[in-house]
Amino acid sequence: MKKVLLSLSLVTLSLGAYAQYSWSPQGTKLATSFGVNELSIVNPTTAWLTAYDGSGAGTYPKVVSKTTDGGTTWTATTITGPVAAALVGDIAALDANTAFIVTAPVTGTAANGIWKTTNGGTSWTKQTAYSTASFANVIHFWDANEGFSAGDPTGSGANAKFEILRTTNGGTTWTAVASAPAPVGGIEYGLTGVKYVLGNNIWLGTTKGRILRSSDKGVTWTANSTPALDFGGGASGGGVDGSSAKIAFRDANNGLLIAIDNSIDAVLYDTADGGSTWEPVDATGTWFFGDITYVPGTQNTYVSTGINSTATQGTGSSFTADGGATWTIIDNIAGVDGGQRGKVNFYNNTTGWAGFFSDGPTGSAGILKFVGALPVAPLAVNESSAKSNLKVFPNPAVDVVNLTSNKEVKSVTIYDLSGKKVKSTTETKQINVSNLAKGTYILQANYGNGAVENTKIIKK
Repeated sequence: MKKVLLSLSLVTLSLGAYAQYSWSPQGTKLATSFGVNELSIVNPTTAWLTAYDGSGAGTYPKVVSKTTDGGTTWTATTITGPVAAALVGDIAALDANTAFIVTAPVTGTAANGIWKTTNGGTSWTKQTAYSTASFANVIHFWDANEGFSAGDPTGSGANAKFEILRTTNGGTTWTAVASAPAPVGGIEYGLTGVKYVLGNNIWLGTTKGRILRSSDKGVTWTANSTPALDFGGGASGGGVDGSSAKIAFRDANNGLLIAIDNSIDAVLYDTADGGSTWEPVDATGTWFFGDITYVPGTQNTYVSTGINSTATQGTGSSFTADGGATWTIIDNIAGVDGGQRGKVNFYNNTTGWAGFFSDGPTGSAGILKFVGALPVAPLAVNESSAKSNLKVFPNPAVDVVNLTSNKEVKSVTIYDLSGKKVKSTTETKQINVSNLAKGTYILQANYGNGAVENTKIIKK
């Protein structure tokens, strides 16, 4: 899907609905329309990212961008070494000079590999590790010596298992993990970048909606089913087309899962046992299902982002300080590409970035840095009560939709799933929808303080 870049002035206008939280655009110096694929934050000043082609041209960028001054300047560098058919996936950075990436084959079998740079990305050395039968998906390092990488299953029948590798000497040698889980249900694969690592704990999502789990830095593994049908592989990857999932954890036991069905419907779940079981969250406020991350150093704060202006997830960002029960919008402009917020990662409650799209090597866009200080502890009662508690009924509706909120709604705008505005009104208690075609829409409530909130409505 083509990503259309807007002017910097419009991007700035899309910033936080609440003055204390916002995003500041920074130029990644990548090619025009290149987005943030994976992001590795070393400390508040140093971060690395890999890129994907958001223009729809179908290219596979072999480039990283890096900042060492908190994002004031980013420098893009070509990754030398991988063959033309290599897809650059996950990245794990240790400092301003040392980083690892994994590559996998778009076509053929020669592109699998783990690559390391020790000179800030000027040159890369391949560390021979993966078999040609696998597909390298993720990588992570805990320190200069100990790391792991995981790819798709190899072998067949009773001998099939995911290819998971560990190193204890900085990647000089890699050893296959004997306890790696076996695939189930026919075709099952891992996914590029679909991992969450916290302390010694690792969670990997698969195309069968399972989570592969290790609590000892990848030495031993278990596998559990989740409410998700697929973490994003689609039918060709042994998964379910249009379905995907996102995960984030605040400790070894507690985390959130967003299960997305057919790119439209999403359900938020939480776990208290490391992902063995999940329960739906009856959340209030707006959360997005483009990406989700825990904010390190906080008791229970997560950030969600939405990048797709043509689907129900919308564009924008929000946070929860109570583990998903209540959400506060940071920014949210439905149907506007300037509000797109992609891959998100935080170092602490004041340092984090969200992906956007580059406006070229000399431009000033490409990534967004968080501005503000997210709550370390759950919101106070008076802050939580400021939430709108937006409700619409009946839903589905035939002729009218009734709207209630504990905050003043100044106007209402309705968008179709392509992002096109189909209705705008200052009638905020009862909205006539009789002239809308049957289908699913996004109703956006515009509050008096400049904030907005979205909810899905269905016209029968």
